Amino acid sequence: MCRIIHTKAGEKRVVFSICYAVCQCLFIIGLMALTPGCSDDKVATPSSVTSSPAAWTKDTAAVSAYIIKANTFVQSNFDSMQVYGATALEIARRINYPTGIARALAVEANYQRRKGNYPVAIRTGLEVIRMYDSLKDWTRMVGIKNLVADFYKEMGGEKGTAEYQRLGLTLSREAQELAEKQKDIPGIISSLNEQGIILRDISQTTGKQDLMDSAYQLYKKGIDIILSTGKGDDQLGKLYNNISQVYNEYFNDYPKALDYQMKAVAFNKERNNRLSLTHNYNTIAEIYSNMGNYPEAKAYAFQMIGLGKSLNAPFRLVNGYKVVSEVYRKMNRFDSALYFFELKANLSDSLNNLQRSNQIAEMQTKFETAEKEEQIGFLDNLNRTKSQRLWLMGGAAGLLLLLLTVVWIQKRKSQQQQVQIQKQSEKLQWMMKELHHRVKNNLQIVSSLLNLQSYRLKDEESAAVIKESQLRVQAMSLMHQRLYQVEDVTMVNFKLYLTDLTETLMQAYGYHADTFDLQIRVDKEMLDVDTVMPLGLLVNEIITNAFKYAYAEVSRPALTITLTDQQDTLRLDLSDNGPGMKDNGTSHTGFGKKLIQALTKQLKATCTIHNEGGTHYTLLIPQQTDKAA
Repeated sequence: MCRIIHTKAGEKRVVFSICYAVCQCLFIIGLMALTPGCSDDKVATPSSVTSSPAAWTKDTAAVSAYIIKANTFVQSNFDSMQVYGATALEIARRINYPTGIARALAVEANYQRRKGNYPVAIRTGLEVIRMYDSLKDWTRMVGIKNLVADFYKEMGGEKGTAEYQRLGLTLSREAQELAEKQKDIPGIISSLNEQGIILRDISQTTGKQDLMDSAYQLYKKGIDIILSTGKGDDQLGKLYNNISQVYNEYFNDYPKALDYQMKAVAFNKERNNRLSLTHNYNTIAEIYSNMGNYPEAKAYAFQMIGLGKSLNAPFRLVNGYKVVSEVYRKMNRFDSALYFFELKANLSDSLNNLQRSNQIAEMQTKFETAEKEEQIGFLDNLNRTKSQRLWLMGGAAGLLLLLLTVVWIQKRKSQQQQVQIQKQSEKLQWMMKELHHRVKNNLQIVSSLLNLQSYRLKDEESAAVIKESQLRVQAMSLMHQRLYQVEDVTMVNFKLYLTDLTETLMQAYGYHADTFDLQIRVDKEMLDVDTVMPLGLLVNEIITNAFKYAYAEVSRPALTITLTDQQDTLRLDLSDNGPGMKDNGTSHTGFGKKLIQALTKQLKATCTIHNEGGTHYTLLIPQQTDKAA
């Protein structure tokens, strides 16, 4: 360990020395740039401002305040957003405040997009890009490039216009490169999300399934960055929504897709993100439609349409009409399906017609031409001074090349070490999953053998004992199955495990979901495997006892399981509606009760049993904070 630390310290000293040398070179070049004869290099100043510095500072603060206020309405009231943005623009222009003008125009561009005026939105957005470029405001440049990329995405998404999709993808990739240079974590996350959205659209219009997988990786990377850094968490709702779409459309894992959507809904409701909720409701409707639950699909689709109308967001209405039409088609209600399909088609055509396409293509050409003209002017100025600086630039370039070579060598070594560590980590992860898979298969074999043995037994009591043993083995098998199906083999989704376990036992004892009231509520879904192993077996015993003894004379059996997180303690409550245990669990115990006591002791938990209106188990389990989170 000491050797490694020493090596890293040495690398830091090398990098520090390189940076110091580079700064010296740039300082010399800067001195040359300020020598007489270079009067063409000028710095723009707000010369038209006539007020005092104090008054000007107050006005700029007002501009920022109005823009911040405008952005609070971006999810709820577009007209209010435009009013505050226009006020900020008026003040910024009056005091000749370039940054304020650009920020206010960005609000206006977003407003026009929300109203479906894409030519105006894109023209304004491209103008803001030019302004931020001249101001060297790279952080805000990342945001506006992703915003304009989203304009292009919406224009190209419904009709599958490849050129718009290409322009949007190019802008979002440029935004990511710029954000990475600035170490702008929220900007990186936003760029990854935007690229994923566009790649998903391209996949749907071209049929290239590998692009859907690429979109999934981008969403997952964005979520991982948020969870590891704690930055950019305001975008978590969008990422939950978008990764849910991949599970719905690509993996066909509808429960997983629905789980992510419910996380997104909770996130956006808490923040009153009404526009984002339209995306959530739309995707939930599609998931329920794919699951064949058409009433739920239709209900969520109409929620989305109603919210889209209240927000006056035509692009969201297109998606809502599309989902409703598809649901009605699956229900064989073709008249209603055709009605909503025509609504969708007419609105989509109004948002993406040929005239608008020509206008946007013309604006894009003007934007690219203006950029080229600026580059030509810059090169002309550069040529007038190049002869004076050529010898210095050549020497500085040679020195920089040497220093960069050293940096590259060091970086290469570091990358090779990281790749090796990553491979070892992935191999270990794979081996652990394979181990759990094999354990699960072996347990299934044991369960099958016990099942075969039970057929040979004539004694009912012996057969019942074998059956209980078989169910215990199945409970452990379910645990290992959950472990090899997840990325983190040290954690188990206890809620899903409880659901699988209870349904398995319900079928084993001849109960049906339609005649059985089962309620499961889990506050803390992910638990470490060392806790879940004994806890799962303990719950298996308690539920088995309920199915064996509690419901013989009950017309409508009921079972309630609740796991609440009480800071340092987990509380597990299991209740049935049977007659209750006469001895309250205190008399001579069989193997099952002994197993419950042993597992309770292993968990260092306390177990309390009550017999009021059924048997109620309450377990207080101390959480082990030294386990991996």
